Amino acid sequence: MIRVISATVFYLLLLINCRNQVQKAGSDEPVSTGIYTTEQLDELLKKPACLEGYYPNQTGPLTRVDEDGKESTDSTFTVRVMKIASEGFLIHGWLYLPLKEGRVPLIVLTNGGGDDSRPIKSMSDWIAPIFAHCGYAAFVHDKRGTGQSEGIFEKTTYNDYINDAGNCAIFLSHHPSIDPDRIGVMGGSEGGRVAVIAASRFPAIKFVISQAGTVVSTVEDRLYAQMNGMKDGGLLTDSMLDVVRPLWEKSFLAWASNDPREHEKVNREIKEWRKNYQRNFLPYTKEEMDSIPGFRVILPTWNSLSNDYLTELSRFNKKWLAIFGDADRVVPTEASVNNIVHYMSLSGNKNYNIAIIPEMGHVPVNVRTKRMVRIDNLVINWLDENIGNTSK
Repeated sequence: MIRVISATVFYLLLLINCRNQVQKAGSDEPVSTGIYTTEQLDELLKKPACLEGYYPNQTGPLTRVDEDGKESTDSTFTVRVMKIASEGFLIHGWLYLPLKEGRVPLIVLTNGGGDDSRPIKSMSDWIAPIFAHCGYAAFVHDKRGTGQSEGIFEKTTYNDYINDAGNCAIFLSHHPSIDPDRIGVMGGSEGGRVAVIAASRFPAIKFVISQAGTVVSTVEDRLYAQMNGMKDGGLLTDSMLDVVRPLWEKSFLAWASNDPREHEKVNREIKEWRKNYQRNFLPYTKEEMDSIPGFRVILPTWNSLSNDYLTELSRFNKKWLAIFGDADRVVPTEASVNNIVHYMSLSGNKNYNIAIIPEMGHVPVNVRTKRMVRIDNLVINWLDENIGNTSK
């Protein structure tokens, strides 16, 4: 049985672990971990001034509440539909612009995993109006191969989404209402990893915000999510997970190798294991997965398993807000936090902050109360402090 520890103990364990592992070169002194304290988080989660008297909707203008309690929508921004060229494909998107003079900061929003354009950009649709209302332009787009964006979804990889985010940032840096020195990117889940690497690779992107964006190897990420999913779904016990985990890891590593011979070896093992264990405890063979129509949805993830997204972080030197839930069962929070601290120490980057939110899961919802966690407050407050929404 997994023991549930208090948020305070969780913070202390993370801080101690990070400080024990990461030290300045040639020094016994630990580097700063960048992790917000409980008190700092409480302040950042308070409603920012721009949202006083308003509450957001899933998309579109915010709702204004007057002194008598009457509600009305309040259009404080415009939305322009546009298509942006990226590697021979047209990416369809929506530019949210505040109604104010001068150049404003911009956040390019990346998408979560999957091929259904509406749910994978649900966070973008929700937070883009908030950004625009609070003085930050935002660009929402359909992921390549989904919605109205061109491309063949099942042939895409994370690198395609990274390049699309970067190319959108470059294109919009020339917009007369956008300040090219204050362009950032934000995403959740898969989009969180995409956002960080896009910021790493594209000079046009000056800062990044990731929510539940994994910072471990692609294989470790998939293994963590797979094992927790099977356990939480009641399929396997802890002891049985320990038994089958090595075979699942071999299967992911075979996909990461892009080597048919590795697949053949694992396929033989899978067939042998089926003589002693139920099939639904074990991974599919490659041939079986290729024949399953539903596998199309996760093909871009499997196509990306061979990519190393950690090493390049040792050169990452931009402002970064990384948001995690301490109850996330999809992304390994502790391992991701340790890696951020480690790689930022290698790059010498001190301009990063890590927010670990107690009782929050993979999405911004408290797993105990089922109430929404207002990460929009956190993000706006961080932007106001680190980027600024004053027009230039």
